[in-house]
Amino acid sequence: MYIDSHDRFKETELPLIHEFHNTLKDEYHNLYLKTDVLNLADVWTEFRKMSIEYYELDSSHYVSAPSLTWDGMLKMTGVRIKLFTDMVMHDFTEKAKYGGISMACQ
Repeated sequence: MYIDSHDRFKETELPLIHEFHNTLKDEYHNLYLKTDVLNLADVWTEFRKMSIEYYELDSSHYVSAPSLTWDGMLKMTGVRIKLFTDMVMHDFTEKAKYGGISMACQ
C-alpha cells in the first residue's frame, strides 16, 4: 500500500508507476457509483417533497429549476400575466429573445 504514513502527503513528486497497483479492481469504483446515485436520489426526493409541500408544485414536472421557480413565483404572488394584444410589443419581445434551453456535454 502506497499511503502508509502521513509523510506521504508531504511528497512533491508523483510516485513511480508500479506504486499505482490497485488490488480492489472495480470494487471501489462500483461502490462509489452506487453511493453517488443513492445520495443524489435522496437529495432529489427531499427536494421534490419540499417543493410539493411549500408550493404544491412537483419539481419532476419541470425541465429546469428556473421554470419551477417561475411557476412558484406566479403561484405565490398571485400575479396574472396578460397576453399581448399589441403586435408591436409582441414583435419587440420576440426579437429580444435569443437562446433557449442549452446544455454542455462531452
